[in-house]
Amino acid sequence: MNRERLLDAFSELDGKTVRSAAALLGYEEETMKQKRIRPILRAALIAAVIGVLMMGTAYAAGLFSMQARTPKEGEDLVVHDTYYDEILGENVTMELDLTHSPLVLQFTGEGEIHRIQFRPGWLPKTEIYAHERCSDEEDKDWLWYYTCFFDRSRSGGGVEYQIECHYAWPGFTVYMDGPSAHVVKEEDWDNLHITEIEQQRFFKEPDGAPVTQHMLLLFNSGEGWYVSIGGRADFETLEHIARELEVRTLEEIAEPPAGSNFYYLGVGVG
Repeated sequence: MNRERLLDAFSELDGKTVRSAAALLGYEEETMKQKRIRPILRAALIAAVIGVLMMGTAYAAGLFSMQARTPKEGEDLVVHDTYYDEILGENVTMELDLTHSPLVLQFTGEGEIHRIQFRPGWLPKTEIYAHERCSDEEDKDWLWYYTCFFDRSRSGGGVEYQIECHYAWPGFTVYMDGPSAHVVKEEDWDNLHITEIEQQRFFKEPDGAPVTQHMLLLFNSGEGWYVSIGGRADFETLEHIARELEVRTLEEIAEPPAGSNFYYLGVGVG
């Protein structure tokens, strides 16, 4: 339910119902009975009730947030990964300082995050390129990873575009690498938030110049997931892929990796 639908519904309320809403919001009942509810007051009450209901809906759904930013100089941004070392026979914690990362994503929120899959509705015509996809055995049309290579031998530097599912686990930091990365555009598409990032990579062109890649993040704040679409393709192509992309939510919970509070975001080859 959105604000427009709520407004349509509340516009038909009679005076008695509006008075009840006013009482809920703390208005004195006797005061409301002594005078006719003026249109401007009625509108204000309806707006207030919509605000309260929208807050309740947001809390029930479990809203998540994603912030893309460049770490500040001198900032303490150390993340960790704890794993069991079979040789030592004990847990070992590895720490990583992300202060010099060109761009990080950080998340807040509350509630369960479910796994997702996507199904492309449009992809560029790239018959001469190699393709790689990952899906569940029982339904191969729905994917969690898709890559189009124009030069497989160049690793991540030879990727035309790559689509991948990610999750906005609260408290996690996602980092990007390379000499530079910065946000060039943010906007909303209905209930999705779009972040576009231009990134210089450590990969090199044949002439020695750094490879420039583009990344589009398709973020759902209500469910806590995002899809990355990135590679050498231009933003117009990435936006076309994103607008035609179908995403479905599964019953399975997307559990964060045990013992870790970070992961890497980038176009690469596994």
